[in-house]
Amino acid sequence: MDFGQFLTLDFWNGLVRCHFTEVLAVLTAAIVVVLERYVRRAVNKQTHSLHAAVRFLVFLLFCTIGYAALTLGVAWLLKTGYALSKGAYAAPGILVLLLIVAWEAQRQRQM
Repeated sequence: MDFGQFLTLDFWNGLVRCHFTEVLAVLTAAIVVVLERYVRRAVNKQTHSLHAAVRFLVFLLFCTIGYAALTLGVAWLLKTGYALSKGAYAAPGILVLLLIVAWEAQRQRQM
């Protein structure tokens, strides 16, 4: 193995391909954590005028159903995007996504 092999896209895509499930879980969790702030704000805007008991029920439903749906949706989008690109640019794409998520988390002071 020579140094030139480390510079090829096939080498890095091979590393991502064999750990795709773990990378998908990390990206999904990170994206859901970053999106949670925006989703919670939107739900609060819609329910701020309701009674406290109704807001509590909305909160419970959102925690049980909403986050699961958000997680499944993000995972599906990531998996579909990977399948559509045939994994050709998986490593650079994952790196860009991780940088965007890290930048947004830093902006929200979550990191």
